[in-house]
Amino acid sequence: MPSEQPYLLGIDLGTSAVKVGVYSATGERIALESDEYALTPQADAVEADPELYWAPVARAVRRVLRRIGGSPDRIVAASTSTFGESVFPLLKDGTPARPSISWMDGRSSAEADLLVSQLGAQHLLEISGQPEINAVWPATKFLWMKRHEPEVFARVATFLLPDDYLLYRLTGQLVAELSMWGSSLLLDIRSKTWAEASLEAVGLRPAQLPTRTQTGTVLGTISPACAAETGLSTRTLVVAGAMDQMCAAVGAGNIEPGIVTESTGTVVALLTTLEAPIFDSVTRVPCHIHAVPGKYCLLPWSPTGGMVLKWFKDRFGETEIARAAQEGRDVYDLLCEHAAAIPPGSDGLILLPFLEGAGFPEFHPAARGVLLGLSLKHTKAHLTRAILESIAYLVRADLEALQRLGVSPREVCLLGGAAKSVLWSQIKADVLGLPVAVLPGSDTAALGAAMIAAVGAGLLPDLPSAVAAMGRPASVLLPQAETRAVYDHAYLRYRQLFEHVKVLF
Repeated sequence: MPSEQPYLLGIDLGTSAVKVGVYSATGERIALESDEYALTPQADAVEADPELYWAPVARAVRRVLRRIGGSPDRIVAASTSTFGESVFPLLKDGTPARPSISWMDGRSSAEADLLVSQLGAQHLLEISGQPEINAVWPATKFLWMKRHEPEVFARVATFLLPDDYLLYRLTGQLVAELSMWGSSLLLDIRSKTWAEASLEAVGLRPAQLPTRTQTGTVLGTISPACAAETGLSTRTLVVAGAMDQMCAAVGAGNIEPGIVTESTGTVVALLTTLEAPIFDSVTRVPCHIHAVPGKYCLLPWSPTGGMVLKWFKDRFGETEIARAAQEGRDVYDLLCEHAAAIPPGSDGLILLPFLEGAGFPEFHPAARGVLLGLSLKHTKAHLTRAILESIAYLVRADLEALQRLGVSPREVCLLGGAAKSVLWSQIKADVLGLPVAVLPGSDTAALGAAMIAAVGAGLLPDLPSAVAAMGRPASVLLPQAETRAVYDHAYLRYRQLFEHVKVLF
């Protein structure tokens, strides 16, 4: 590649891993590195030293710079994609006031109930877009700190969320990136201003919150401290990014109504772009601020997705794990190969995949997995295929709920680790009765961050231009007519099964 070609850096910080990609202004991936880390829950408490997140970012950046060679000045701009809802309290000198509190931390359930009693669920829905008020949302964690750690809470100079913290480590600047704070319960997502009643209820001083910043804003350049840790150039611009689901939507070209992106990773998450927010207390679908300026998105999700297949592999896949290690293959490929030999509908086997509760549209946290129709003829391969089909049924239920709100997708774009499986992707096309587009690579969120960086740096005029210039061609799978009747019947049984057993949970 010519040395003068400008490069863009996309950093995608997930709950358990980071991916760092370098891309050209035409979307070519020049290099990609990743690093992993693990949180250690203690009952309901899920905390971590912020360095747990930053250290793997720095390591991955250093490796990716070695991969591309040459001067780091070649990277003209960087942007960020991160998980959401975790809290990073900082002291006045910028050091942590306490460990960060993960979005998975469940200690603030009582505070969530208290906020609902004080402010009302409808009010909270209309400012935050969140119909379910629980311990995930940052405002509940702030209130928990105030009630249980009042001395620490009073000493906090600035509260940050994950994208804010990553941007702080890159630039030294303290900002509140809007797509992050949309689900905090503290920001009015319509006016993009702080919700005074929420701040008062939580006991936050406005001075403890950083300056609100839109995705795509240029914050400055890489700080000297960051340059020393990562090897990045202090000439590289840093552009405010967005929550990972929104960055992945940008990377997939989901920036206008009519497309739904679906990601089956640890959880199942869908995203559809809106011109205006939807606040619906019936379907209870979460609404967020999009990475695209002025737009919004619906983000229904379920807490169980790909983790169901991982659980099955870990508990019952000893043979496949050993064979995969011996042959140098992916164990999931082996499981799917066996499942491909089973006919659609898994010979009558139906699974409710709610191993850790049901999310949208059922909203039943006490729900658990149920297997219906098991007989002596069924094998491990049947169980594998039933798992794949159950997630497709879950996505179909999500789409039907979205259609009741007027969302009519032309196609569904598949992201996440499950999209690597042709079988699983075809099952989704058949169950949904829609074309599914499968994007290559597992770095769509990092690519979306790079697109945001390209626009911020002025290499491209806007995000539609970035999607056109840097987007990847997708392979499209069409639904097979011969499976329609089988899957329509199986999906009906799936829905009926949940309705019949939900009282037992």
